[in-house]
Amino acid sequence: MDKNEVKEIVNFEIRKFINDSLDKEIKKVLHNSSSQSRDEVIVTIKNAMEAVYKVLWQKRDFWKTDIK
Repeated sequence: MDKNEVKEIVNFEIRKFINDSLDKEIKKVLHNSSSQSRDEVIVTIKNAMEAVYKVLWQKRDFWKTDIK
């Protein structure tokens, strides 16, 4: 077994883990309401929605007059 074969095996196992287990593990972490990851995701979504709302509010005159 040479170095390239070892790399291929490791890459295969990493891809297999990502495809099979990572999604399930992330779901478990985010499902827990006291999770810091869940709190961070919620804050990120809130900030993104707030930023979109601010931009739309700043451009409200454009939406009212220029689009017909």
